[in-house]
Amino acid sequence: MRIVFLTTLLLIAALTAAHAAFPPEAGAAGSTAIHKDSPLFVRWANGHTGYLPGTDVDAIWQTPAKSYGPAVETDSFDIVCLGNGGKITLFFPLPIRDAAGADFAVFENALSHTFLELAFVEVSSDGVHFFRFPTASLTPYAVGPFGDVYPEEIDGFAGKYIRGYGTPFDLALLPEDPRLDKQHVRFVRIVDIIGDGLTQDSAGRPIYDPTPTIGSGGFDLDAIGVIHENSEPVRLLPAFINGGNFHLVWTSNPGSTYRIQQSTDLIDWTDITTITGSATSMQTEQIFPIAPAAKCFWRITRE
Repeated sequence: MRIVFLTTLLLIAALTAAHAAFPPEAGAAGSTAIHKDSPLFVRWANGHTGYLPGTDVDAIWQTPAKSYGPAVETDSFDIVCLGNGGKITLFFPLPIRDAAGADFAVFENALSHTFLELAFVEVSSDGVHFFRFPTASLTPYAVGPFGDVYPEEIDGFAGKYIRGYGTPFDLALLPEDPRLDKQHVRFVRIVDIIGDGLTQDSAGRPIYDPTPTIGSGGFDLDAIGVIHENSEPVRLLPAFINGGNFHLVWTSNPGSTYRIQQSTDLIDWTDITTITGSATSMQTEQIFPIAPAAKCFWRITRE
């Protein structure tokens, strides 16, 4: 009896330790959840590209613009639903940069601390190469369409916290790679996880979340808030003439609007046009006829 009792205590201790492996629910001691009204947030996503809804999502939920701007704690309908296995890429007024601590946070519309629909988070500086944050799932079994996923058992996923609270992501956790400029992250991609256990976390463990879900299946994206942004001046790239036209090229962010100005004396500047940064690249190009003036200077500023 003494051996059985000791074995039971050890089993309980092991289960408790596994259950508490990661930060707990919003509001609990040690939680990393960030409330939507935190002064940490300096900006919010303001555009998207590549919305590819998955299965079991009705048209009423397929409005990407509902993920723009600040998170909404009181309205569970102000979201874009990814559907089962769907994805979307958001961009921002300025690039996200790596600094001390979390650099941005992702908000879902979970109605409770344990009904959590999960997604992978990936970032890119060029819109081509994306890098996924490492994940860990210790949920031991399938949870069904209304089952529980405990925040203490998951890490690195969007959707860890109840609505109104963002899950933070720190760019420092990603490996160094010449294809990722952590000081100019222009795109954040959210990829829904079908939580039937067939998809695995970074260690090869099965990932479980409420499955199957229909109508508004999959991850419900409320917002992405920026904590650290890169506000450095616009960088002009080498301009060139081709076929009688002047090609002006600069590094850009897809969520920014740029004012192009012209001068003949570097004193008086004339507004030529405004243009939105390329939605798919880290550079924007504008073509003008060659000016007849003997000298012509150009500058670009953000709106």
